[in-house]
Amino acid sequence: SIQCHALSKEGPTSWIDAAYWICSFANNQWRIEAELGSDPMESAFARTLTAGIKGVAMVLDQEVQPLTRVWCLFEFFLSNRERLDLVFVTNAGVV
Repeated sequence: SIQCHALSKEGPTSWIDAAYWICSFANNQWRIEAELGSDPMESAFARTLTAGIKGVAMVLDQEVQPLTRVWCLFEFFLSNRERLDLVFVTNAGVV
């Protein structure tokens, strides 16, 4: 999915140099309350989305599970608010 996105954005010669921040690696999933604190806008996740990044590639599975998760909907909301380029990617490519 990410390779398909990188190819679509960077092209066949430069895609290998594309950098991605993967939100699920940003927070300790076993200590999520401590990681997020009392204000989700202060989390590493929100700070990254509001720091001038190029866009968001949301990886979807066959059941489109990310769109049933509050945290992913928060990502969708912030992407829209920040006017980021938000695309959905699957193992078949960019949707």
